[in-house]
Amino acid sequence: MNTIIVGQGAMGLLWYHYLNQLHRNQLGTVHHLSLLASKQPSSSNTHYHFTDIEGVSTEESIVFAKVSDIQSADVIILCLKSFQIGSALNEISTNLNTHANIILAHNGMGVLDEIPPNLIAQHTIFTLLTTHGCLRTAPYNITYTGVGVSDFGLISGGVNSTQQLAIASLLNTALPEVLFNKNIKEKQWLKLAINCVINPLTALNNIQNGEVNTSRFTEQIQHILTEVVLVAKAEGITLSFIELINKVQQVAFATAKNSSSMRCDVIANKRTEIDYINGYVHRLGLKYNIATPKNTQLWQQIRKLSSNL
Repeated sequence: MNTIIVGQGAMGLLWYHYLNQLHRNQLGTVHHLSLLASKQPSSSNTHYHFTDIEGVSTEESIVFAKVSDIQSADVIILCLKSFQIGSALNEISTNLNTHANIILAHNGMGVLDEIPPNLIAQHTIFTLLTTHGCLRTAPYNITYTGVGVSDFGLISGGVNSTQQLAIASLLNTALPEVLFNKNIKEKQWLKLAINCVINPLTALNNIQNGEVNTSRFTEQIQHILTEVVLVAKAEGITLSFIELINKVQQVAFATAKNSSSMRCDVIANKRTEIDYINGYVHRLGLKYNIATPKNTQLWQQIRKLSSNL
């Protein structure tokens, strides 16, 4: 199976590392693995530095994707920011074969609307949601910070059971546990709800994730999630308000010392994914005539803080 990872960020390198171990150990169904970086290095002798959950560090070489790899790709995993997905797919679209399976690994929702229609028509598209923690400390230098699980599911197109099983097996063998989920949209909404709370609150208040659980945010969180539940219902997704409250508290506790990706982006004055998180709730609120004042306010505040404008 010819697999390409697109993106040299924390998650892209994390998946590249574990798929690379399969390749090196001749396990699973990885026949060829390569990385498509935003800027391909001039030297082919590039390495990445990986520190595992126990603090053990290794250095491995990288195989960068060539045009021929894209043309023969069976699986393409895009580990990018939400706003990068559409343009990245557009750049490689002329070299993609029609049997290539596309896997999107990103925060937020609404990305499918930005993918060129011809790609949606021609390809099977999956989403990959993960709770693994990983931090990029320097270019091609990552630290695995938290063991999690991943949900994998179909969001567009059709796939036969053999293909589905092969891809799920590949991912699960590399970095378990990967669960195939027939109702992946509900999982997307659950993750979106959590992100709608933790990402903007930590970014705006410059705090670690665990501080979201303090009482000063209780009322605000309740309002945010109430709006998410109403908008999700309009989209045909039923979410439990109590379950969301509990889930946010659990995630904030489990990642208490972590800095959210949005907080990191704001500190670095980089563009955030707010348009695909609270901004997505805001847009659906307009579509269905549902008031979303708290999510809209957070969306606007983060845009003012970052390079979104």
